[in-house]
Amino acid sequence: MGWKLKRIEVKLEKNLCVLLTPENRAAIHGVVRFPNGKPVKDAVVKLFKRKSSNPCDLIPVTFAFTDKCGQFLFGVDSCTDYVIKVFFYEPEDCKRKKEYDEYDMDC
Repeated sequence: MGWKLKRIEVKLEKNLCVLLTPENRAAIHGVVRFPNGKPVKDAVVKLFKRKSSNPCDLIPVTFAFTDKCGQFLFGVDSCTDYVIKVFFYEPEDCKRKKEYDEYDMDC
């Protein structure tokens, strides 16, 4: 037994200078849960820009659905005020027992 030798050519190393400019980007991440602590799959999470101090004066930006772990994520501008609203609809044929204690996530 032995080792197979292979010839490798050495290439020149290059030094690069990369200038990164500051950006006003951030992220909003969260988890939607039922009162019993279980994650809510497929909830709608809506993101609004706050236009003024009036809670009804909102501009819709985007929305996301929660994943199977109840998580959502939005990329946002760090210099803007946002409001998040969460909506969840349970179809009539899905059964609830003891206020989500045994919620069927596959319904």
